[in-house]
Order: sequence, then structure tokens, then C-alpha cells
Amino acid sequence: MKAIVMHERGGAEVLRYETFPTPKPMANEVLVKVHAATVNHTDIFHRLGDFFIQKDLPHILGMDVAGEIVELGAGVTDWQIGDRIVATFEALGRERNGAYAEYTTLPTNQLHRIPDGLSYIAAASIGLAFTTAWIALFYNGALKQGQRVVIHAASSGVGTSAIQIARWQNAQVIAISDPDKAERLYQLGADLVFDRHSPDLVEQVIKTTNGQGATPILDLVGRTTLQSSIRMLANKGQIVCAGTLSGDLAEINIMDLLMKNASIHGSFAVIQPQDFDQILQHFAAGIFQPVIDSVLPLEEASAAHKRIEAKQAFGKIILVPTPEHHG
Repeated sequence: MKAIVMHERGGAEVLRYETFPTPKPMANEVLVKVHAATVNHTDIFHRLGDFFIQKDLPHILGMDVAGEIVELGAGVTDWQIGDRIVATFEALGRERNGAYAEYTTLPTNQLHRIPDGLSYIAAASIGLAFTTAWIALFYNGALKQGQRVVIHAASSGVGTSAIQIARWQNAQVIAISDPDKAERLYQLGADLVFDRHSPDLVEQVIKTTNGQGATPILDLVGRTTLQSSIRMLANKGQIVCAGTLSGDLAEINIMDLLMKNASIHGSFAVIQPQDFDQILQHFAAGIFQPVIDSVLPLEEASAAHKRIEAKQAFGKIILVPTPEHHG
């Protein structure tokens, strides 16, 4: 099969499009013909060595996949050849070869059926981004109807997912991003979009919430935004940290946090299978929309990584194996 193979860590140029042995499914696994794989920030961290790949190189990245089952491993009874599936899980592309390939093997306990009417590309785009936002807002942010929610890095995959989830919960959605992305953020359901570079960003949020501040605040940026997130918070408010796009170490004024009876909550968990299935159904019903920056042939994985690193992407970049190489 053709795959994007990493023989070393480093820049985007280490992603090589080459021939690689097609994997065989082990017991309780299936072999999946990949129709779509999503490029995530996590892949870049793995490529650079910021996150450690927990297997020997060479390695295939990619933790979001949508495709069809083409072979069953021993003991598989609940799935059949031809079933359309989507999967995203921490080990994929980290502890085992991932989805940047024409074929990949997956354990059956990680499979979800793609509902009728939902394309492979749309299904693949949901994965890590939407589940991260769901976990952050519901499991760790205690999101409720009608709250005032601030979303940093609103044009990212997690950010655009969080906007849709918060809108669905009838929250007031305040998106923080670059001004040139505002129109698309309004289309997704943001009530207000503020320029992340604005010198009076905190004051704008306080003013638009009638002086009360916001909660929860979804902070995906970390080092450069955490202190301003504290200043935007409502009394007894909560910041949910689900990413560190600007760096892991942040300096904060603890007194500001203390005076507001506020909390900072980390968010890293596995989504409940029934929640993932509910999300898929909401996409099939049109309640949520896939936010796709671009669809590229698999061999352009390196260009996809560069586009994300240059902060040019809005939503997800999807890699698609070219049909003539399938088979």
C-alpha cells in the first residue's frame, strides 16, 4: 500500500509518500480501507517529537480515520466487510500506525458506524476536534443552557466545534480569533467575534457580558491567553484548558483567580461511546456542520502540515488516498 511514512522526527519534510507493507488485522481487529484521514495539531507534535511516539520508527501518523471494513480479524462477529466506520483514539498514530495510509487496522472496540447520509470526509473531520470540544465543555466545563462562553483559537478545529456545541446549548458564544475569520465564525453560530490582538480584549468581553464576565472559558492557547482568561471570568467561573498552542508554561496572577472564587480545569479524557454516536447522529441530521479547510491527496501530507503550522487553516484538513492507488 501507499502511506505517509516517518523515518525520523523533524520538519514537514520527514513525511514521505512511499510503499509500505499492508497491515494484517489481529484478533478482534479489522482492516479498513481508508477513505479519509484528518490532519491534527497532535500529529505535528508527534512529528516534531514534542509528544513521543510510543513505538519504533518508521511510523505512520493519523488518529482520525473514516473508511470501510475490507477484512475481519479472528473473533470479529459484530462487524462485516463493507461496513462504513469512523474511529479516533489516543493510541492510533501514536502507539500503533495511524491513518495516513491506504489501509489501517483498528480494534473493534474503537469503531463507530457512520450514519447514512454522512460522507467519509465529513465523518473523519469530526473525530479529535469535536470530541475534544465536547469533553472540554460538557465533562469538564459543566456547560449549561444560556451561559456566556468564551472560545479562544475559535477558528481551530476544536474552536469551530466548540462554537457549534455552545450554540446548540443556547449559550452566548464569544469567539476570539483573527478578524479575517470573523464572517465564517458568525456563520457557525458565534454571537460576537473579537480580535485576539486587540489591546482591550478583556474589557470588550466584560462589557458585552454586562460587567459579569464569562464562564466557561475554553482556552486552547495556554501561555499567552491564560491570564487574560482569568480576567474575563465571571465570579465562580471556570477556565477549561484543552490545548497549549502558544506554549505549556503560563504565568498567572493567583490573586485574580482567588478573588473570583474561580477554577482552572484541565481537560483530557476519552469520550463515552454513546456521546460519539450522538454527535455522529447530529451531524447526519444537520444540527452540526463539518468545518473543512481543504481536502488534499494523501501524498500532500507535508503541505497539509505546513498549512497548519502557518496558521492558514480554518477547520480541518482532510487527506484522501488517491483512487488509482487503492486496491
